[in-house]
Amino acid sequence: MNNLFAINLFFVGQMIFLGLFYESILKTRNQKFFVKLVITSILLVLFIQYFIEPDQFLKFNLFEITLTSLSIVVFALLHFYNMLSDKKEYYYYTIGVVFYLLTSTVLYLVGNLTSNLSDNLKYLSWRLNAFLILMYYLFILYEWKVSFKSKKEINTYI
Repeated sequence: MNNLFAINLFFVGQMIFLGLFYESILKTRNQKFFVKLVITSILLVLFIQYFIEPDQFLKFNLFEITLTSLSIVVFALLHFYNMLSDKKEYYYYTIGVVFYLLTSTVLYLVGNLTSNLSDNLKYLSWRLNAFLILMYYLFILYEWKVSFKSKKEINTYI
């Protein structure tokens, strides 16, 4: 309970870094501007929220988690849209981001509802989230293998 500020920093940092990542690979100027505008707007909204209610920084802030995670999903969907006509760059990574962030956001939202249930049911959502993180890392690993593994050239001399 004493480290909930760290999760707030994590979600804001995740939004900033993944937002800048998607901003760097998006193609059109309007999409890049949209990403920067969304990141700036969310940071402003969260700053205002923490200024008005500073105790929210030490709580499990579902508003922040939902806002930051869904913004990354929107950025990833913009990248998917661009991949319809371009090459499939960071395809598996983007699938992992969308899948993990959508499901984990739902689990975080449901997590507060399960706090009054039995311990087995309460921790089921956290175990499921741990499994989803593992799946997310496997998507990242597969993307790395597909994208960055050096391809050997086979030279045949006749």
